[in-house]
Amino acid sequence: MGEAVIKSEQFPTVTIPSLQRPSVTSWIRENIHRRECCFFEKGVREDECKCGHSKADHVGEAIQPDNLTGESWDKHRHVRKVATDAFGDISFGGLAQKTSKYARVATDTSSEILYQLLTKQWKLSPPNLLISVTGGAKNFYLKARLKSMFHRGLTKVAQTTGAWIITGGTHAGVMKHVGQAVRDHALSSSTQGQIVAIGVATWGIIHNRDALVNPEGCFPADYEMDIEGQGRLSCLDNNHTHFLLVDDGTQGNYGVEIELRSSLERCITRKRLGNKDSRVTIPAVCVVLDGGPGTLNIQDIIRMSHLLTMFRISEDNHSDVDVAILQALLKASRTSERLGMDCWKRQLELAIAWNRVDLAETEIFTEESQWKSSDLHWAMRLALDKNRPRFVRLLLENGVSLKDFLKDEKTLCELYREKPGCILRSKLAKRVERTAISMTHVSDEVRHLLGSFTQALYPPSDMSCQFDLRTEETSLRSKGSMGSQRDPGRDLFLWAVVQNNKELAEIFWELCTDSVSAALAASKILKTMAKEESDADEAEDMRELASHYEDHAIGVFSECHSSDEERARELLVRASPSWGRTTCLRLALEADDKSFVAQSGVQAFLTQIWCGGLSVDNPVWRVLICMVFFPLIHTGFLVFRRDEVIHREDVKNKDIESVETVTGSTLQTNSRNLDPSGPQSLKPLSCWGRIVHLYSSPQVKFYWNAVSHFAFLFLFAVVLMIDFHATPSAGEVLLYVWLLSLVCEEVRQVFYNPDGFGFKKKAKMYINDLWNILDVLFILLFAVGLTFRLTSELLYAGKIFLCIDFVVFCLRFMAIFTVSRTLGPKIIIVRRMMTDMFFFMFLLSIWVVAYGVAKQGILIHNDDRLDWIVRGAIYEPYLIIFGNFPTNIDYAAFDLDSCSMNGTDPLKPKCPVLNENLTPAFPEWLTIIMLCVYLLFANILLLNLLIAIFNLTFQTIQDNTDRIWKFQRYQLIQEYHTRPAAPPPFILFSHFYLFVRNVLLSRASIIRQEFKSEELLSWEALMKDRYLLSTKQEKNQSMERRILDTSQKVTTITDRLEREKEASSAAVVQRLARLEEQVCQSAKALQWIMDSLKSQGFGAKEAQPPTWSASDESPETLIDASEKMDRNHVKACELHYPDSKLRRFPVPDEKVPWEISFSSYRPTCFTPADGGDHVDGSESEALDNYRNPRGRTGIRGRGALSRLGPNRSAELVLTRIREGQRSFLEYLAVWDESKETLSLPGGALQSDGCLLVALERTIGKTMYEKLKAKVSEGTKVFEGYVDDCRNTDNAWVENTLLNIHLDTWSQFAADINSMVAGSNGALQWQDVSSKTRLGSDQRDSLRLVAKLHNRKF
Repeated sequence: MGEAVIKSEQFPTVTIPSLQRPSVTSWIRENIHRRECCFFEKGVREDECKCGHSKADHVGEAIQPDNLTGESWDKHRHVRKVATDAFGDISFGGLAQKTSKYARVATDTSSEILYQLLTKQWKLSPPNLLISVTGGAKNFYLKARLKSMFHRGLTKVAQTTGAWIITGGTHAGVMKHVGQAVRDHALSSSTQGQIVAIGVATWGIIHNRDALVNPEGCFPADYEMDIEGQGRLSCLDNNHTHFLLVDDGTQGNYGVEIELRSSLERCITRKRLGNKDSRVTIPAVCVVLDGGPGTLNIQDIIRMSHLLTMFRISEDNHSDVDVAILQALLKASRTSERLGMDCWKRQLELAIAWNRVDLAETEIFTEESQWKSSDLHWAMRLALDKNRPRFVRLLLENGVSLKDFLKDEKTLCELYREKPGCILRSKLAKRVERTAISMTHVSDEVRHLLGSFTQALYPPSDMSCQFDLRTEETSLRSKGSMGSQRDPGRDLFLWAVVQNNKELAEIFWELCTDSVSAALAASKILKTMAKEESDADEAEDMRELASHYEDHAIGVFSECHSSDEERARELLVRASPSWGRTTCLRLALEADDKSFVAQSGVQAFLTQIWCGGLSVDNPVWRVLICMVFFPLIHTGFLVFRRDEVIHREDVKNKDIESVETVTGSTLQTNSRNLDPSGPQSLKPLSCWGRIVHLYSSPQVKFYWNAVSHFAFLFLFAVVLMIDFHATPSAGEVLLYVWLLSLVCEEVRQVFYNPDGFGFKKKAKMYINDLWNILDVLFILLFAVGLTFRLTSELLYAGKIFLCIDFVVFCLRFMAIFTVSRTLGPKIIIVRRMMTDMFFFMFLLSIWVVAYGVAKQGILIHNDDRLDWIVRGAIYEPYLIIFGNFPTNIDYAAFDLDSCSMNGTDPLKPKCPVLNENLTPAFPEWLTIIMLCVYLLFANILLLNLLIAIFNLTFQTIQDNTDRIWKFQRYQLIQEYHTRPAAPPPFILFSHFYLFVRNVLLSRASIIRQEFKSEELLSWEALMKDRYLLSTKQEKNQSMERRILDTSQKVTTITDRLEREKEASSAAVVQRLARLEEQVCQSAKALQWIMDSLKSQGFGAKEAQPPTWSASDESPETLIDASEKMDRNHVKACELHYPDSKLRRFPVPDEKVPWEISFSSYRPTCFTPADGGDHVDGSESEALDNYRNPRGRTGIRGRGALSRLGPNRSAELVLTRIREGQRSFLEYLAVWDESKETLSLPGGALQSDGCLLVALERTIGKTMYEKLKAKVSEGTKVFEGYVDDCRNTDNAWVENTLLNIHLDTWSQFAADINSMVAGSNGALQWQDVSSKTRLGSDQRDSLRLVAKLHNRKF
């Protein structure tokens, strides 16, 4: 009933590929056997053996001659084991096309063999829980609510724990309900794991089992569920996933599978849960639903009552079946051993394996249990290995310290080693093929994912734990612990991120001390992994998770910026020790997190860098004026940032002094004096400092360089158009010097590496920028043009190259507009449209070449001049698009002087093919049609397609251009932040200074600003908590959450209303019963009072009102009023007496009882003349000996009945259940050929207890002999007075109603069915319903039988 233990994950059925079928088939044929009878002995029928199989089903050697006498058939000696002939896949057909696996196995098959079949051959993962469902094998009725709760609870416990469900496997009773539960789960949870439902059934009772037989296996076998034609056999349930069909060599015997099923369940419960090192075996629980005698052993229940848990739907503490099942297991585990830490650990291990954190919260982590952090380290490790995020959070809430958990480096190493599906794990396997894995190797791979600009996250250490990936053996080089500076939250967050595990990563991100850097690092790692991932779906999941952590970084930084802008800026440029000594801004840029860079806080910081030492509030025109008239900076015309800081500090000091004056406190003044590095120690800028801050500002550098570029273009244009001589002029020499300064600046940008990227990474970053590509192209073309220009023979060619180079530099000049918030996004759109146009040209070139070649071939004959061929085949068709139509395709526009006859004139095209009269010979109609078609496709179709592509690109990019522009703005700011102050060509002096300082003197030029990390990180952690709280509140207030909460509340209210309705209806019935009992007692008391008053002479002058007599039935048997037998006459008060012309004496309802005086009552006495009981009106005293127990009827005498007094009759209702899509209750009816009506078997009784005689008279001798022994076992449904239209004051009908219900699968039912089938319609099975063709009295009897079987009538 309940044992206990663990494992995890879902256990879907894995379809065996066709390539693996031969191995599965050979294994099954070698290890799985069946049973067959090897000795034929006649049984009940001539052609049937005692084993139940027909004679044709036996092998030849099993059939002995008829005259041979010998030993009797024995099950143990005459059934042999042979290789199985039924296994493979079974297809049930229908709309769902369900496919299951099956195998026919012998009763003595080893349980270990069956377990290997399930796990190794059928690829089922070992279970975490075994649920054995038993109970009613017949179809039974379940209330809708109980049915829903059973289905939902069973599937939930199986799906969450990864359990196997074992049933009898047939489509009947409790097995049918289990199958329906599995079906409902599959329909509602298609994305989740499939529930494993294993049916262990008897082979000999399976209907249509011949379709499953094939010695080579069926893949699949088409199985038809014929419920109506199954007879006493059973069909397999189409919702089970696996079938073990147990064969003992016989047919038609139920219960053959019980012993093998018990053995298999015991074998499974002896297996270790999860792995060999587990201390727990697979737990098992038996769920009993309905059932009959023998389902549970009463002695076992009394001896082990702690193993029994009763589930009642009305109890609130067991509102869910799944909770009841799992609590039963925990209760059994708790009582089967001593209470102590080991017991709690086993229960916690079970809860983790089942992934039921709700049970752990209510049953394990209670106030009585005391846990230390070290006691839960094994549970944390198990939860991480099995991917149980909710348990990880629960363990952290209950005291687990991650610092203590990761104190030994061995733990983290093992976590990386035991994730074979992880990308990082496969990379590590390639890296350390012949060595052991350590955290140093992990650090190298993580650095590859983050970028070479970061430092190692795990520096090399002698104290490292290593694993051999080939032998999976652990070796500890030296005892020690991880560094004290290491962040355990960061370590586990990184471990979860490289697995793309969102839930675990979310938990550990909340524990990271540097949350913004952690989120941006995760975004970078995941995007790098997505590029290297071959699985497209997995890569998409990684990109989604990267976007998720970018949102986290944005949320936390937004909280920081809204709280304190200065600290938020420090957070951006702080070098994080936990993430390779890099900054948040660098991580965001490397991860291409445009949304993070585009947020206002980061842009404000970039604007501050852009302005340098100047205030961000300075108008641009003031800066431009001061660039030329720099003495104005000393007049306050331009505001510097230091001046703003000093001003803010002065205002702050004055406020503090005013507060101290009021309060008299000097604590804040003393604290400011103790910090000499504070803002109050800043001094105003000197004159030289203001000049330096002005001209070193990136903003000013950009403006000077823009002026320099414009001047260079002007000088370049003057040289090309006016001053280009054989001997270079002074202006041209200046142009070359200017170019040299540009070349030096580009070289500096390549080699300048303040972030430590390395030359390879830096060069790659340089080439990836479009503007840098134009710079390189410009320099190369200028170098080629200059080389040619200095050669007298190639002077003109050099000028051509320089002219082309001028175009390139003009395009490069567009880069200065990227600083504009208006033009910058438009340049991005133009770049994207150029890409679209490049691919569009492929489509256009197909039409241009197609038309051009065809036109050239038709018009010109064998022109060997390449330039004119290209002009005619490509250039002219291209010009046609823009409206330049050719004149040589039309006779009217043809001019012979405009072409050369033989193509000898290099300045004229060759003439088209001419006739003898020198007129064009080409078909004019064809060339014109070709031109029209070409214009239709090229001008209308393709050009409009290009416009549509441009429109789509514009609409797509327009929403993101601002974000993209803000992201690319950083590159411009970075370039001018590191650029020398002097513009070209004066920048050469700056380059010379940098060369001397950095190369010759080897002085470092980068000084990193250090911040107070502990205080900054504490503040960041506070902002992160605010962000998480606001996110949770937004999620709770979202429309989806509100709908979900409303749905849950509606479900809860509905369940409560249903429970209250059931409870209230039961209470109403009890109250009505008590009320009826009280009314009965009151009526008796009133009757006693009336009798007492009459005896004392206080008689009433008027007739006594009718009194209500209580029923003999107990109040508990209260039924619906419409179904009660009426206390007064209904049919016996009809005005016309049947089969006569007499009328009844009218009797009011209140005068019906004999106790009521009715002096005017003068009924007619009626007795048929041919009867022996003829009585006239003078014999009233003799008739008064027989009084109708229900009262007056309006007629006296025997009437149409056979005798005075009670006339007894009996009716037999023989019922059965007809199976189908729905089950129907049927009864046996007798067809009266003379009256052409149906009636129930039975009739009037000549003497007491002679029902059998009446049955023989109505159903025939054969059926009578069959039912004779069963009459005594029938259920008496009703016995008593019947309201019959023939009743009189002195004769009435009393009836006995007997019901015999046939067991559908019994031999007795089969015999009855065969007799009914052979009665030629005299006996018929009819549905029990109100539409049946019976008399009114017998219809009332049938209603009582329907109520007995809980069926609607």
